[in-house]
Amino acid sequence: GEERFKHYARLVRQYGAAVVIMAFDEQGQADSYERRIEICQRSYDILTKEVGFPAEDIIFDPNILTVGTGIEEHRNYALDFIRAVKWIKENLPGA
Repeated sequence: GEERFKHYARLVRQYGAAVVIMAFDEQGQADSYERRIEICQRSYDILTKEVGFPAEDIIFDPNILTVGTGIEEHRNYALDFIRAVKWIKENLPGA
């Protein structure tokens, strides 16, 4: 949950380390472009506004999922990942 996330984020900050944020939340792994940006935005806001993390110490991993499986629902995974990376660079300054 969010409180646990903040607890560990504060510990990481205390030690002066950067964080790697994967696109997971209480509902599980992000499996669409929309979920990736939703989770990354939420994490960025918590880290920068509530925990005091410098944005340059936040690394996002929007989780590329298995591609090339031939399964129809996997068809957009690579494109969703690339679009999410572009969105992160354009909308989450410093990250």
